[in-house]
Amino acid sequence: MLKLFTRTRGTIFWTTIKIIMLICCVPFILTGSIFYFFGSEVISNEVNKAHSVQLEQSIQQIDEYLSGLEKFVVRVSLDPTFDESLNRLDFSWEFEKTKDLLKSLSLMKESNSLLSNVALYLRGANVVIGDESGLLPIQTEEDQDLFSSLMLNQQTIYWDYSLKLLNKPGSSLKAVVVKLPGDQLKGSFGAFLLYLDQNKINSMVRKLASGEGVSYLINENGVDLTTDRQNDQKERKELMLALMGEIKERPSGETNFKFEWKKEKYSVFYGSISKLGGKWTVISATPISQIVAPVTFTTRMIVEINVICLVLGLVVSWIASNKIYAPILRLKSIFESGKSEQEEEQNEILYIENQWRKHLDEKELIRSRMEQSIPSLRDNYLLQFLQGNLYFHTEAEVVEQLCRVEWDVRNKRFAFLVAQLHGISDLGDKYGPRDSQLLTFAASNILSEICSQNLKMTHIINFQDLSVGAFLVSNHGSSYDQFHQEVYKSGRAFVSAVNNVLKLNVTVVASNIVDAIAETPAALEMSRKALRFRDLHASNQILDMKDFMAGAHRHTVKYPFELERDIVYAISSGLEEEAVGLIRQFLSIVVEQSEGTELIIQQSMMKLLGAIQDLIIRYDINIYDMYDGVHLYEQLMHIHEPEEMLNWFQHKLIQPFIRMLSITYDSGIKLKMEQFLAELKSDYLSNTSLETYAEKMNMSPSKLSKAFKQFTGENFIDYIVKLKLEHCKELLVHSELKINEISELLNYQPSYLIRIFKKYAGMTPGLFREKYRGSV
Repeated sequence: MLKLFTRTRGTIFWTTIKIIMLICCVPFILTGSIFYFFGSEVISNEVNKAHSVQLEQSIQQIDEYLSGLEKFVVRVSLDPTFDESLNRLDFSWEFEKTKDLLKSLSLMKESNSLLSNVALYLRGANVVIGDESGLLPIQTEEDQDLFSSLMLNQQTIYWDYSLKLLNKPGSSLKAVVVKLPGDQLKGSFGAFLLYLDQNKINSMVRKLASGEGVSYLINENGVDLTTDRQNDQKERKELMLALMGEIKERPSGETNFKFEWKKEKYSVFYGSISKLGGKWTVISATPISQIVAPVTFTTRMIVEINVICLVLGLVVSWIASNKIYAPILRLKSIFESGKSEQEEEQNEILYIENQWRKHLDEKELIRSRMEQSIPSLRDNYLLQFLQGNLYFHTEAEVVEQLCRVEWDVRNKRFAFLVAQLHGISDLGDKYGPRDSQLLTFAASNILSEICSQNLKMTHIINFQDLSVGAFLVSNHGSSYDQFHQEVYKSGRAFVSAVNNVLKLNVTVVASNIVDAIAETPAALEMSRKALRFRDLHASNQILDMKDFMAGAHRHTVKYPFELERDIVYAISSGLEEEAVGLIRQFLSIVVEQSEGTELIIQQSMMKLLGAIQDLIIRYDINIYDMYDGVHLYEQLMHIHEPEEMLNWFQHKLIQPFIRMLSITYDSGIKLKMEQFLAELKSDYLSNTSLETYAEKMNMSPSKLSKAFKQFTGENFIDYIVKLKLEHCKELLVHSELKINEISELLNYQPSYLIRIFKKYAGMTPGLFREKYRGSV
């Protein structure tokens, strides 16, 4: 069942479940909606009406309290026992009358629950008699002014909202002042002071609101008479002012309205009370959410009951639909298994059809991608295998791996064509030292095109050092001789193509034909070694491993030890030209005796290099520092042409040693040359000549020129040009100076500067600035 709940459903399933859901759920939805939208409105109106009646009764109760107090005040003011004779009463001697007076005041207080204290003020006696405080004389001038001012009001009965008790100096109570009548000349002789109980007022007003509601008793000055403040007095004050403003704008005769304040809706009831010479407004504001709380609870129950019924209907619908849908779902689930995202809902039959087509398309795409990646996988495997990195693989394992990448090498024969390009130095400046990789890449493409014309299975190897190789597999049913002819035919075609396209000479080695693929790495290694037995006198040649090795050992070379000693002596004497001439003679003898075999020539030159290194070591010179850490034997091994070997011996080996030897012989010259070079680096922008510096150093110009070249490896003019060109490069990259301005600074003509700059840097100054400024 859990799997059924998690499956993706289609149109057939949802059509079925909709019908069943309509049958099961529509009655519940209709009943609940009617009851909620119509029943809840009726309940809400009834609750609101009951709340309105309750508030009207509460306001009426306040009015009755104040009406009772008003009647009591009128009765007190007309009581004949309280006349002007009280001002002349001796309260100490006539204590019985005093006692009766206090008792009367106490009965006055108990006759009305709103009173907290009753006092009698006698202006002539200058005393205040209270039911609790007793007889209190008015002593301070401030109190005398306060109570005397009570007699100045024109009204007989009026309200004072901040009257103090004489026995409580800091008090401020609401009180009703009832002036006692006197004669026409002197006016009132005193007044009853009826202090109201603030707690009773607060309680009476608070009953107007319940819960989170608020209520106010506001006098004609807009002052709230209650002191039962909420925690947020500022918010309560703001709400009161907002309600008063709204009430002023309401039409007369209206007693209730709905009011929204700070996103809360209130039901507001208000009324006016005029008693005891004052006029008050009673306001009650109750949140509507509190009024309709019973309705909310009832409607919530209605909604919950309907939701439960709806859920039951959904469960029944879901179970019934799954039972009907189960056969289609099982078929659909076959296509949905393993999918991370749910497919778009549609008709199940169309969905199954589309999924089937999609699976066929994906299968075709995977097959196409596999076919595209197989050549790359095969080349990577063959590269590792032929280099000998997979020597631990057996014959069967190699055949199986190649069959997986669509190379069926069972019952096949294997051979190699290995080629070495040479003759670059004979072409002059057409190719530079950096073009060797490009030439090797071009040669590998040529070899691939030629070999694939006659053989179905070929693999090209680019050795990145002007040598390439081709791994060749015989065609199905080819005999040994046929395969051998195909290999030679491809080799001759490659030689011809390289001569015509690249204008280079090439030596090709055709390996032995082997029947086991596990023996091919060794055959490749032997073929590469055979390249070193090429004849230097021949421009192009094809060597066959089958009869090549036997012929290679017939050469007998007598090493020219006498010439070696002469060469070492000339070098030790600092005679560069004589040493180069002797090395040329040495090389000619070796080439002649070895019949131009590269390997024998190179071995002889290695032996000569060892003798020269022994000489350098005897002079206690650090070979590593002098040759900048270059591996001399490795460098010589990669040189294949005799002329290049001679050039390497002269410039890379002999010249640095003779220069170091000359500097070692004359330490004074070394010090002078160091000072000379330091001075030259600061003065090279001037036109100072070599003769000027020779005169400063007390040397002849020729001796200074020779010492300068021995010390730096360059003549004076070339060194100055080099310094100026380096300064020019720096100005091009780091300044905005124009070419004419830079030429003037370097004391060159602009055309001459552009010409020598292009000669040394390989580009014009403008191109140099454009290329290197963005990278700084």
